[in-house]
Amino acid sequence: MKNKILSYLNNSIRAFGFFDKDVDLTVHTKIIGIVRTCLVLNLFTNLAFTKNFVFFPATVRIDAIFFGIPNFFQVFGTSNTTIIFVCLFLVFVIVGYLPQLTGIIHAWIATSFFMSARLVEGGDQIAQILTILLIPVTLTDKRINHWHSKDYFGYHQPEVVQFFSFSCLLIIRLQIAIVYLFSAAVKISKDFWIDGTAIYYWFVHIPFGLVSPLDTLLYPFISNTYFCAFLTWGVLVLEFTLFAALFSRYSQRPLLFVLAISFHIMIIIVHGLWAFFFAMLAGLIVYLLPWNNSQKQAMYGELKMNNY
Repeated sequence: MKNKILSYLNNSIRAFGFFDKDVDLTVHTKIIGIVRTCLVLNLFTNLAFTKNFVFFPATVRIDAIFFGIPNFFQVFGTSNTTIIFVCLFLVFVIVGYLPQLTGIIHAWIATSFFMSARLVEGGDQIAQILTILLIPVTLTDKRINHWHSKDYFGYHQPEVVQFFSFSCLLIIRLQIAIVYLFSAAVKISKDFWIDGTAIYYWFVHIPFGLVSPLDTLLYPFISNTYFCAFLTWGVLVLEFTLFAALFSRYSQRPLLFVLAISFHIMIIIVHGLWAFFFAMLAGLIVYLLPWNNSQKQAMYGELKMNNY
């Protein structure tokens, strides 16, 4: 009975993850350390480089987050001392020790921030979701540090637990694909995206558009009808393509990753959304890059075959 259940789970994950062979369930690699670091930088850039009262003005009421779980900032307050403590804790998360404990606390703080801060954006919500989905991955990590290659704890881990951790990364992959699908679908419902002028309006928008001297430098380009339409429709094509990456082969994903990162760097240049960039970078690493050696070998194997 147990073998039948494991076989069913294996086949289900293969179908969902588009794997050709038996699944390598290894998820506790240094990639997890990189992903967690990106998620830390999302929250750290918000808290360390923005005045405290912007997110937590005195008039804001902080309630429990969900299921009766108290909000971190409801328990410890929103003073400068609390923010400094959180920033130091986030640095400790990057260092990588005790992921089994820090993964839960990080998710608690990220969720509390999103639920209670006055000014949040899409990247904060994505970071909150990803930190929650990573809890099973960090909780089942047998390493003492997420940058280490070897296990520290020697206990036996049932294969079902490994399936569950692996499935959480597959859910993150699906989540990122849906983000791009929804983003593109909402855009095509707006006339200024259909007629090719959206980029112009966003670039000259006050206060979210280009700042000096970039506005003066780039205005001749974005005011050109053809160039503006090319950029506008190019964004739509890219976002639909990034959704379709869910069904792509390993060999196609590195190029899509580079295109996606370049796209989000442009968002930083235009809109200054650093925190959003780090949240999306974390998601894109899980979405488009290999998690373990088996996936790396599959990607390199496909790339070599394409070169012949």
